[in-house]
Amino acid sequence: MYMRIAFLLVLSIISSCAIAQKGNRKKAENEFMTALKAYSEGNKTLALQHIKKSLKADVTFGNAWSLQAEIAEKTDDTALARASYEACIKHEPNFQNHYYYYAKFCLKQGQSEKALDLLTKFNEAPSATGFDPKKDKASANIIKLANKLGESCKLAMEDNQRIEELDIRNLGPGVNSANNEYWPGMTVDGETLIYTRLVNGQEDFYLSAKSPDSWNNSRPLPGSINTANNEGYTSVSADGNYIFFSVCNQDGYGSCDIFYSMLKGNNWSRRMNMGERINTVAWDAQPAISADGKTLIFSSARPGGFGGKDLWISYFKNGNWTQPENLGKTINTADDEEAPYLHYDGKTLYFSSSGHTGYGQHDIFRSQMLGGGNWTNPENMGRGINTDADEAGFYVDFKGERAYISSSRAGGYGGLDIYSLKLSADKKPIPVTYVKGIIKDAETKNEITGRIELINLGNGRSILSDSSNRFFTTLEPNGMYGLNVFRNGYLFYSANFQPTPSGIDSPFLVTALLKPIKMDQSVVLNNIFFETDKFELRPESFPELNKLYNLLKLNPDLVVEISGHTDNQGSDAHNAALSQNRAKSVKDYLIKSGIPSITIKTVGYGASKPIGNNNTETGRAQNRRIEMKIVGLTKK
Repeated sequence: MYMRIAFLLVLSIISSCAIAQKGNRKKAENEFMTALKAYSEGNKTLALQHIKKSLKADVTFGNAWSLQAEIAEKTDDTALARASYEACIKHEPNFQNHYYYYAKFCLKQGQSEKALDLLTKFNEAPSATGFDPKKDKASANIIKLANKLGESCKLAMEDNQRIEELDIRNLGPGVNSANNEYWPGMTVDGETLIYTRLVNGQEDFYLSAKSPDSWNNSRPLPGSINTANNEGYTSVSADGNYIFFSVCNQDGYGSCDIFYSMLKGNNWSRRMNMGERINTVAWDAQPAISADGKTLIFSSARPGGFGGKDLWISYFKNGNWTQPENLGKTINTADDEEAPYLHYDGKTLYFSSSGHTGYGQHDIFRSQMLGGGNWTNPENMGRGINTDADEAGFYVDFKGERAYISSSRAGGYGGLDIYSLKLSADKKPIPVTYVKGIIKDAETKNEITGRIELINLGNGRSILSDSSNRFFTTLEPNGMYGLNVFRNGYLFYSANFQPTPSGIDSPFLVTALLKPIKMDQSVVLNNIFFETDKFELRPESFPELNKLYNLLKLNPDLVVEISGHTDNQGSDAHNAALSQNRAKSVKDYLIKSGIPSITIKTVGYGASKPIGNNNTETGRAQNRRIEMKIVGLTKK
């Protein structure tokens, strides 16, 4: 039973002794009870007919006016709702609840100041039932809700976000239908939308591919992931190879569990339970996987939280998920925190909460990771994104420009539809781009497994360390990243990425061709750096030099040539000397590290062997390089 109907029932019991009756109160009460029964059964039209009869019998009967106001709100008859609320206050000015519900209505209509004025009158009126609010739970709850509503009013008055600037767009008939579509998720390239659709009480996953101007007609997710039972809430891994989702009241540890499915070819596998460390006998659901696949945030009603449903976090370490930890009181409240989404930046968390100050039942909030398990205070995402209703799911693209949300707002195709919108600068995550690669044998072109290491050369921090034949990770603009891929029996592959804010639309797509170790094979050492026109090694060079040291240490019979190259700026003599000195700096580092001098030859080619166009800055940068070439074998 709805709280408001329960309240009206309580009022109907005490109204005859608490209110000075006018007209035929007995008949008014009888008609009201009939109206209340019809409304609770979903028949609003019949309920309104009996309310009219109730008010004809006694126009001062506040219960009837209050129920009429609620039904008018449900049917979007704002004029009737407003008139009914005014009548409630006129005829029964001593009941707090009338002021609360009218204030809630006014906030929904964008009248924050009037709502606050009504809440002031709420505080001046007697308690909702005439009982002591400290002892009467219904009254105490209304006071708590009124205080929270007051905070929402203040939030609305401070919110200067213009809804039209959000550029809210329905994704169209390719995605949305007369059914409910919700919980949107995507692959990082933004080309494939995966979401939940509810048809005749059955939840399944659907996908839609993006075309230049629209989304193509949706189809059920191929493979064995959809079943005759319900599946819901998707979190798609950044590389598009895994989906994490919720399954309730089926083959799990509790009422709801978290499962995952893998992409095999073009089909999705049968679901697999994430195990008893992630799932408990309690409600565990709504997972959010990080871009690197090593952090999982989810909602759970397990013991140890702050009340209701809390957000918890687990890390993938040494082949297993760690024991989940509560995200803490900054994020979690005594109410419900749900539907997390961790952006590709790995730091910005969006989630739904009914506990933090908002505009409706559940609002979307934003918080950023500070480190050490701490988070910034959650920030409401503002009007237009949040409404007086529930918002179901939130996703932000890797550039941090557009978000996707489910909503039942007017103008849709029916029920919940999926919309996209533009994020304001203060609501955006950290924009990122990404590197996506595949490892192949340079001669056979077959995929092979290699050891992948990606390092932030600015701070020496490892971004990615894995063994696989494919790799994916996100990169922040203005960073300098060094990639090395190596495998026994092969020269290592070297690449350097320096993404800029203006270049995040152009991710790095890599085919790492590993060359077998044999005579005359060479590799460009892309992560060895010098200052302009100098030959002293910069510190950012050391990680790659150490990889080169390891290669030579593991293959002591190799004789290699370290060659320096320049662009065509400057004289031939100057460039030859500079390139020779740079090659010698690399040799000196290796000798100091323990590699025999006899196994390393050096040469400076100056600008005589360009690999790029010296008429462009990009080409000249390619020509300024250090190479390593196998030129012989030592005697064993």
